[in-house]
Amino acid sequence: MSPGVLKGMGIAGLVVCAILLFVAWERYQDNANKVAAANRMMQSSPLSGMMGELTGGAKMEPGMPTATKYALVFAIISGIGGAGGLIVGMRKRPQGA
Repeated sequence: MSPGVLKGMGIAGLVVCAILLFVAWERYQDNANKVAAANRMMQSSPLSGMMGELTGGAKMEPGMPTATKYALVFAIISGIGGAGGLIVGMRKRPQGA
């Protein structure tokens, strides 16, 4: 492949990595906001005693959604591929090759 194509693929891989990192962050924040809203609802609800019994009296803690895990895995893969393509594309080639 020509160095220009490799650079383009490297840049595209890094852009995909950035998009996937944003998606992972957004999905986690959305889950954390929903858990916080559920905790507020359980505390302010007239049925808070019954809700406390159902949840064991403990506040819910936000976890990592599956979409966040997959987005992080594919962000790592695309980031490594993008950086590799960019580095190989920017390497100077011998004149005869």
